Amino acid sequence: MPSLHLIEKGEFSENLKCVDKEKNEWESGFWAIVPDTAQRLVGGTIHLHAAQDRRSHFGGDILGFRVATEDAHKGRVVFRFRATPDGRDVRAGPDNWSQEKKFVW
Repeated sequence: MPSLHLIEKGEFSENLKCVDKEKNEWESGFWAIVPDTAQRLVGGTIHLHAAQDRRSHFGGDILGFRVATEDAHKGRVVFRFRATPDGRDVRAGPDNWSQEKKFVW
């Protein structure tokens, strides 16, 4: 199962929002990821980190994604995920980061 590790500045920044409290579903964006890659990540996991060398502070199971249409973020990917305890406290390791993201296939 693929996993995506992202550097999220601040534990609950403006790029992370709850979209369905009852289902514990969240959105995280606005990421420079092509839609084909985002599609391959659906069904995998997302982990949000404060820094590459820090354990994840939030994450869960990726349910889907959308491509933002807002002018400031147009073309950027927003992931929808269900937060899980397994999404927290995960190390991504130091290798294969590409600035703010790391894919584990």
